[in-house]
Amino acid sequence: MNDFSVGRQEVEPFPAGAGLPLKPSTSFLEFKKEDYPAGSFSDTRSSGKLDQDLQTTRIAIIDESALSRSCLMRCLVASEPNFVTEGYSGVEEWRQTDLQGAAQIVLLCATGRKSTEAAVRQDLDLVVQIAPEARVIVVSDFEESTEIVAALERGARGYIAMSSNLDVAIAAIRLVRAGGTFVPASGLLSSRSPNSSAAAEAEAGGKQRQNVFTQRQLEVIDRLRQGESNKLIAYKLNMGECTVKVHVRNIMRKIKARNRTEIAFLTNELF
Repeated sequence: MNDFSVGRQEVEPFPAGAGLPLKPSTSFLEFKKEDYPAGSFSDTRSSGKLDQDLQTTRIAIIDESALSRSCLMRCLVASEPNFVTEGYSGVEEWRQTDLQGAAQIVLLCATGRKSTEAAVRQDLDLVVQIAPEARVIVVSDFEESTEIVAALERGARGYIAMSSNLDVAIAAIRLVRAGGTFVPASGLLSSRSPNSSAAAEAEAGGKQRQNVFTQRQLEVIDRLRQGESNKLIAYKLNMGECTVKVHVRNIMRKIKARNRTEIAFLTNELF
């Protein structure tokens, strides 16, 4: 059975600039089965001013663990009033519903090496194929750089480590929702494989590479690490898009990177 969670904000005003802490007094909307026909998660009681003032973000959470799935759904709804979450025990269950493609964000959760590898190399491909417009974020306790890079190369827009706290997870979802890409820097730095020639070269080269790049190339690298497109980089750095592409190719050649993701990974020491 699918899980659904719709949030309704019942918190006291807080000072400008303050965060959005979870409060014990925050309540969750209780609903009856007859209020939600099969295949529908519209809440007629939450329409009106809320729909006008806030843009709803639908989040599909795919997690075989019912407990962790329910907890994540409730936490997201309590922390962000315009989050609407749907829970599924697996990709197949999500696939068989008539809601596929409706979610803007899909959280693909996995625990352990074997489960994470299957999620990245099988489930992720299926989700991207079914809902190409959705932005997929892998959530896992397995933080090896090989899996993080593989997830991003296969179409994921982010990778949230389960060692992160809730605030980091929410910030990552907001970033991905805005069009960015979230990569856990701690995971990339701490889990580099000593058998990887690219990682070994990055470690050996270290800060000496900073002298290899021109100032313009360093500026491009900084923007690449923020997940910006060539067009956006060209606009911010006041240069042509073709010039940006030339810089990217030269940067890849210098550090033997195969793509933009590896540029971000291999240039950690520069920033």
